[in-house]
Amino acid sequence: MKKLLRFMRQMKPIGKTEAVEVYSTHSDDFLGIIHWRCGWRCYVMSYAENIEMSASCHDELNDYMKELEVERKKRLKNENQE
Repeated sequence: MKKLLRFMRQMKPIGKTEAVEVYSTHSDDFLGIIHWRCGWRCYVMSYAENIEMSASCHDELNDYMKELEVERKKRLKNENQE
């Protein structure tokens, strides 16, 4: 299946958890940024203005955010074991 979104991890993490810029592979438009929301204890997507996304795009976005959470849990577990 063709990827609809391109994810670019930011070089400088915001706080302890990195943020990820999201772009359309079709138009290369900036769609928003994935970042950690402390109060919610999960990754969220903050959309750029006037962004519309299909269900397929949302599925791809949600899968990517789930992967980020798995990576974060592994990293925290490793840090706690050291």
